[in-house]
Amino acid sequence: MSSGKKVVFGTIWSTIDRFGNMAIQFVVNMVLANLILPADFGYIGVLAIFMAVSQSLIDGGFATALIQKKSPTQTDYSTIFFWNIGLSVILYIVLFSAAPLISGFFRLPILTDVLRTFGLMLIFSALSQTHAVRLRKEMAFRTIAVVNLLSYSIAGTAAIILAMYGFGVWALVAMQLTNSGVAFILYACATRWRPSLTFSGESFKTMFNFGGYLLAASLLQEICKNIPGIIIGRRFSPAQMGYYSQANKLDQINSYAIPQALVQAIFPYYSQIQDDKSRLADTLLRCIRVIAFCIFPVLGLLIVVAPDLITFLWGDKWQPAVPYFRILCCGGIFTCLQNINFYAVAARGQSKVLFKWSFYKWGMLAALLLSGMFLGMNGIMWAFVISNANIYIVNALLAQRHTGLRFTRQIRGWMPTALAASVALGTAFFVGFLCRGGMLRGTHTAMMAASFIICYSCIVALFNFRAVGDVSSILRQLIDRKRNADI
Repeated sequence: MSSGKKVVFGTIWSTIDRFGNMAIQFVVNMVLANLILPADFGYIGVLAIFMAVSQSLIDGGFATALIQKKSPTQTDYSTIFFWNIGLSVILYIVLFSAAPLISGFFRLPILTDVLRTFGLMLIFSALSQTHAVRLRKEMAFRTIAVVNLLSYSIAGTAAIILAMYGFGVWALVAMQLTNSGVAFILYACATRWRPSLTFSGESFKTMFNFGGYLLAASLLQEICKNIPGIIIGRRFSPAQMGYYSQANKLDQINSYAIPQALVQAIFPYYSQIQDDKSRLADTLLRCIRVIAFCIFPVLGLLIVVAPDLITFLWGDKWQPAVPYFRILCCGGIFTCLQNINFYAVAARGQSKVLFKWSFYKWGMLAALLLSGMFLGMNGIMWAFVISNANIYIVNALLAQRHTGLRFTRQIRGWMPTALAASVALGTAFFVGFLCRGGMLRGTHTAMMAASFIICYSCIVALFNFRAVGDVSSILRQLIDRKRNADI
C-alpha cells in the first residue's frame, strides 16, 4: 500500500478509534453522571495535574522520538521500554509518599487513598507505551482502534457496575485502572513484541536529544493546562470542579480528540516527507481545511444545543456546567488546529524550537488563568479561550518558518468555514429568540439547531468551499480502495 493510502486508511481507523471511544464515553458518562455526584468527578479532576505530569515524564518525548526516527532498532525499543518501567515505579513511590500532603493542601482527606490507588495506572501505562508506539510506527491503526475500544468497553462496564453498588469515586478510579491494564494485555498480544534484556546509553542519548525538548515542552504544557484544577480545587468546591471537569471532557472530545485522530495518522507521513517542504506545506494546509470544515460547525451546533444536550446526557443536576461548556467551545476553534501545526514542525526535527516557545505559550496560559480566577469560574474559562488562540498563532507561525506554509495562507484556509459557522450561529440564536416569545416555545432548541444546519449548508453550497473538494477527494480514495479490494 502506498504512503498516501496508508495515511487515508490510518485516518479512517484513527477516526473510528476516536468516534468509537467517544460513543462509549457518552454512554458510560451518561450512566455514571446519573449514579455519581459531581463532587466525585471533582476529586478525579483535582488529581489530574499529578497524573498528567507523571504521564508526561514517563513518555519523555520518546514515543514521538521513536516515530520520528526513520528506522528504530530493537535496542531502541527495549531501551525505552525499561526506562519507562523504572521511571513509572519511581513516580508511583513519589505520589504514594506525597498523597497525604496533597490531600491536606486541598483539604480533602479522601484524596490520600484515591491518589495512592489511582497512581497504579502509571505503571500499566508505561508497560503498554512501547507496544503502542510500534503499532503507530507501522501505521497499524486498525489494531490500535480495536485495543482502545475493547479496553475502554470493559473498563466502562466495570465502572458502571461499581457505581450501581454505591462506590462513587472508586468507580472512576477502577475504570482508569482497568482501562490501562486491559490495554497493556491486548497490546502485548497484538504486537507479540518482547523487549531484549538490554539498555543502550547511546540509544537513550540519541532519542533524548530529540525527545528531551518535547518532554520539557510537554511537562510545561501539562502543568499549565492543569493549573485550573489546582485553582478550582483550592478556591472553589469539589462540585464546581466536577462541573468544569465534565464540561472540559465533553469539549475535548470534539475540539481535541477528533482532530487528534488525523494528527496521529498524519505524523508518521509527515516524518516520511519531512525533507520536502513544499509537499509538507500542501499536506498541512489540506489537513487544516478539512479539520476546520468538520469541527467548526459541530462546535457551533454544540453551543446551540448545550442545555438540552447536557440534561439529556447527565441530568438536570449538571446544568451549571452549560456556561462552562459553551465558553470552552468558543476556544475549540483554535484548539482543534494547534497540534496539526505542532507535529508538522516536530516532523522537521525542530523539537528544540518547540521547547523554547513552550515557555511563552504556557507561561501566558498560567498568567491568564491566575488573572481570570478573580473573575470567578467564567473568568477561568475565558482565560482558556484567549490562551488557545495564542497557542494556535504561535504554532502556526512556527509552521510558517519551518514548512513554508504562510500564516496568512493558513488563515485563508479556515476563515471561510469560521465565518459560515458564525453566521449560522447568529441565525440560530435569533430564531431561538423568536421561538421563545411565540407559539414555538417548547421546540425552540430544535428550531435553533435546524436553522443552524440549514444556514451553514446553504452558505457552503453557495460559495463552493474548497474543503468540500478535499473531503470528496478523500472519499473517492476510499471508494477506489474498496473497488480494488473487491476485484
